[in-house]
Amino acid sequence: MKIRLKAPAGLNSTGIYGKEGKELPVGFELELDEEPKGWGGRYDILSGSTKGKEPATGAGGDEPKTAAEVLAMAGDGSVQFMTFKAAAKELLGDKTPASKAEIVAALEDLATQP
Repeated sequence: MKIRLKAPAGLNSTGIYGKEGKELPVGFELELDEEPKGWGGRYDILSGSTKGKEPATGAGGDEPKTAAEVLAMAGDGSVQFMTFKAAAKELLGDKTPASKAEIVAALEDLATQP
């Protein structure tokens, strides 16, 4: 696991010392086998342990959404605009309009094409 040291709230140094007895600076990055639980509030995790985990490939494995499915996203209040726009861009490509109304119109045109 990779971590980056930070100063705890209200302080400007890490309070963590290396082998030579020198304090490690804020921003110093370390590669560790496991999370240093005793250093709470003094580090940010940059990457976790891969022990027993499958790597994320970025390939979602889902089938591409249809124009009708993306249009349904437009009416779903729980779907954020940028999520909707990203799904629309997969169908419309570089010609994806900027506004929601224009995207909906373009998707409706796409959905009615044979």
